[in-house]
Amino acid sequence: MADPWRAERLGDGDRGAFALGRGSRGVLCLHGFSGTPFEVRPLGEALATRGYRVEAPVLAGHETGLEAFGQSTWHDWLGTATRSFDRLLAATNASEVAVVGFSMGGLLASLLAARRPRAIAALVILSAPLRLPLFNVGGARLLSRLPPGLRRGPFARIPKLAGSDLGDPEMKRLNPALSAFPIPAVLSLIELMTEARAALPAVQAPTFVVQGRHDHTVARSAAAELIAALGSEKVEHLFLENSRHLVALDVERTRLCEEVGAFLDRAWPTPETEAAQPAVL
Repeated sequence: MADPWRAERLGDGDRGAFALGRGSRGVLCLHGFSGTPFEVRPLGEALATRGYRVEAPVLAGHETGLEAFGQSTWHDWLGTATRSFDRLLAATNASEVAVVGFSMGGLLASLLAARRPRAIAALVILSAPLRLPLFNVGGARLLSRLPPGLRRGPFARIPKLAGSDLGDPEMKRLNPALSAFPIPAVLSLIELMTEARAALPAVQAPTFVVQGRHDHTVARSAAAELIAALGSEKVEHLFLENSRHLVALDVERTRLCEEVGAFLDRAWPTPETEAAQPAVL
């Protein structure tokens, strides 16, 4: 594994944006904080084989290295998501698209769903953090108040000493996430969490919530809090018994891909999928 004190990224996998499939139903996939579209690529590929048109952008500030990431804010991340959302609507010539968000991407997806309710066909939220532990919040705020001369090196960022929160060793080796969390970006993430929590009651789209049982990044209570706060009348959930935080890359990713695809087919059926559903007697 790359040295998180020295390297900009942890792995050498493909970190670029992707667009897959040519279907008339679009799915926007959003990666997580300090991550890349690699985090959602297996899911994107699986959805494309089901007939969806899938796009995953690189969120603002995540394209290059830690300096640019530290200068970006949640407004920038949401701006990328919104522009990609609008492009996908136009590309599919549709009135709705579905949004899949992993971790921070799930927070952005929730904001999109609350702000654009008529344009969201369905929502999938993977491993979303609604809040950070109080000691993490306090620590980030304390470091941000240090004199400028001290806000460098170990005081400027939080390194990922254990690497990505993944049980699959090969995916952990490949995952090209940024190697640390700059303190200004962490503070902006905390602001985004507050915005997302406030927006959840306004989310009306059918929603699928997923979390790994062995997630070391997001509290186990996060999924339950999320489900309780959502305004949607149709909420389904899945707890993956052997997965950590990066559920779309981890050891149960095949099952995740199947479950998410089946949910989208149910929540956003075409005439063909409706005809294939068994009759209710």
